[in-house]
Amino acid sequence: MKTLPAGLLQYLQRVPDPRGRKGRCHPLTAMLAIVVAEMLCKLEGYESVAHWIRLWPIEFWHALGGTRKPPCDNCYRELMNEVCPLELERALNAWITEGLGLNPEDEAAGIIIDGKVLRGTRSDHARTMQILTALDHHTGCVLSETAIASDTNEAKAAVEFLKTLVLEGKTVVGDTGFCLRDICETILSKHGEYLILVKDNQPTLHKEAIPAFVIPEGPVLELNRGPLCQAQSV
Repeated sequence: MKTLPAGLLQYLQRVPDPRGRKGRCHPLTAMLAIVVAEMLCKLEGYESVAHWIRLWPIEFWHALGGTRKPPCDNCYRELMNEVCPLELERALNAWITEGLGLNPEDEAAGIIIDGKVLRGTRSDHARTMQILTALDHHTGCVLSETAIASDTNEAKAAVEFLKTLVLEGKTVVGDTGFCLRDICETILSKHGEYLILVKDNQPTLHKEAIPAFVIPEGPVLELNRGPLCQAQSV
């Protein structure tokens, strides 16, 4: 079987290997490539990763750079818990924009920001890991993401996160947790617009916001040489 052409593997070489010398039984680029392929196939879990590669002929694993049998699910789990997520994100962004010649931001009109808790990251002495993600509504691509520090929350982290994004001509969409003055002012300062959803789970804020969207009743006036229109009271 021919070796796969340079592309994803080449960009994954930029990710530093966090493992010690004794723990490098399988090449980093091959394992990361399998994780990326699993995500593109919309599979979930490390068991699915290990099972997916074993469905292919062993030559496919060798073409990725592997020299032994494909690793088990625990190998993937340990690796992804140690690899730097920012370095992996940079490598994948470079692969998409440079290698594939795509730029999601060219098409992005609506950007959704949301915070998520990563499953399987809870421990006895620390809270679960949270990340803040910017998703392009048009293409479905993740534009950027960042970890939320343990001493803050997604709303506070959003201010600095939004400063790293290109927001000119874009509309940022978020839920009630992002309905804060600092966030809205940050978006406007970068020449973007915002749409914040306020729902019943924030009853006080929801009640205060309703009057701003109510059109007050007023008399019907006839304009000179024009149609009838509703005059709003001030």
